[in-house]
Amino acid sequence: MRRAINIQKDLAQIHTIEDLTEVFESIASMRIAKIRNRVVASKEFFAELWKTYRGLRINPKEHLARSRQTKNARHVFLAVTAEGKLSGGIDEQIINTMLDAHTDPGKIDIMVIGSHGLLQLRQRNIDVIQSFHLPVNDLHFSVADIIEAINSYSQISVFYQTYDSLRVQKVEHIDLVTAVHDLSDDVTKDTAVVTSRDYIFEPNSEKIIEYMESVMLGVALIQIIMESKLAQYANRFNTMSRAKIRAQELTNDYRRQYHRARRAENDERQKETIKALRTGTVSLLKRTVS
Repeated sequence: MRRAINIQKDLAQIHTIEDLTEVFESIASMRIAKIRNRVVASKEFFAELWKTYRGLRINPKEHLARSRQTKNARHVFLAVTAEGKLSGGIDEQIINTMLDAHTDPGKIDIMVIGSHGLLQLRQRNIDVIQSFHLPVNDLHFSVADIIEAINSYSQISVFYQTYDSLRVQKVEHIDLVTAVHDLSDDVTKDTAVVTSRDYIFEPNSEKIIEYMESVMLGVALIQIIMESKLAQYANRFNTMSRAKIRAQELTNDYRRQYHRARRAENDERQKETIKALRTGTVSLLKRTVS
């Protein structure tokens, strides 16, 4: 049986792990709350932008036609993954889902956000056209470089993890332009028409429209990244919760081991004391008799 003092040292280490998991669990919970607020603010910004954009378009069917931006007939797949390995197995599911859809490599380019996804693709010898770091800041970041890289493609598919609830995260993929249309569904349809008779457009209205389309694609991508971050923090929260429960179970188990070891050591000391007393008594009797 292990000595009680050694068990006590292990128990102290488990207490430290338990405290750390609780701290990380709390941090993940706070970041989830912050991101939710950012998502709400982002939707409000998109609503105002969409109203102006819709007013600029004469024909609603031309919304996000992207005919001038699109210079590449190829299709691009963009995977949104985590920076580190604390995402669990969800990043692997994202990569697997993307590769399952990658049926025509001759017409599809692959880009990835997050170093964990990039590592997995490299391990599978998959060519990555371009990679980006997942934004570190949860509240203020730009996706302008990503939009610049993907905006020339005729079709943009994004693979990411969704936040259904704190306990449930799933892998989804969506066309980025469709994501913009989905956001626009929540916007009030009544908008004033913006024309050159009332406003001066510099350099011209078409350039302004193209810029606004890029901004709206960026807002849609930010929403996707925010949801992916929500799912990552939820997954981290769940991982820390399981680790904390496991640490608590180990704490109870080690406490039982410690008390058993203490009792065994006390019993052993009592036996040694009794044995010593008996030995001393016998020696004393022998000297007395002699």
